[in-house]
Amino acid sequence: MSRTPDARVRDNQTRKIQENITNVEKHFGEMCQLFSAYVRKTARLRDKSDVLVREIGLYADTETPDLKRGMKQFADHMAKIQDYRQAEVERLESKVIEPLKSYGAVVKRKREDLKATQSARDREAKQMAQLERTRQRNPSDRQIISQAESELQRATMDATRTTRQLEETIDEFERQKIRDIKKIFGEFVTVEMSFHAKALEVYTLAFQSIQSVDEEQDLEQQRDCSRQTRREEEEDDDDEEDEDDSEEEEEEDEDTDDDH
Repeated sequence: MSRTPDARVRDNQTRKIQENITNVEKHFGEMCQLFSAYVRKTARLRDKSDVLVREIGLYADTETPDLKRGMKQFADHMAKIQDYRQAEVERLESKVIEPLKSYGAVVKRKREDLKATQSARDREAKQMAQLERTRQRNPSDRQIISQAESELQRATMDATRTTRQLEETIDEFERQKIRDIKKIFGEFVTVEMSFHAKALEVYTLAFQSIQSVDEEQDLEQQRDCSRQTRREEEEDDDDEEDEDDSEEEEEEDEDTDDDH
């Protein structure tokens, strides 16, 4: 006995629902992995930037005053941007990664709903086959046939009910899926826009800080240091010459005393 048209329609609906659930499971999982990789890359960029900030500070300590000031301010602004980047990482994890991860549990529940519906369909098919066998074996036994028909009717009603419930559940699932995608993607863009807006403001300050360094002032400072160094070296040379002259005079005096 072949399936009834209604049963075939329900089977097609169930198959389509199964495909939709599998599709969501696959692509949400892929997006979760890729967004997670994006966040990890951002965190690594933050860490490398922290190292760069430290190196700029160390180098600044060895430079002339105005360049040192400009580099220190530049490093401070870069450090502030990394604070913003840390906030970006944390917000992406909570507002993008976690909601995507939660779809694993959502899909699991929908598969359980689908399993319950499929079990009801299987019972209907089993009762339908049982009725067909009863009619073939006992074509004149109306009591047994009537009992089998009643059992099939109950199984069909149960299958219809669970299918209707599944359809309602899947409708809500699809509606919520669309809402969640809109929200997750919207959160991603909002977090990124917030970071870049703040970073742009601080990058502007960093640019201004380093460009404000007065080259002439620092060059003059460098020249003064060089002149001072030369003077000190010349003074040291003069002192050494005086010491040499004194030693020669002392030696001459000693020679004169020896002659007497």
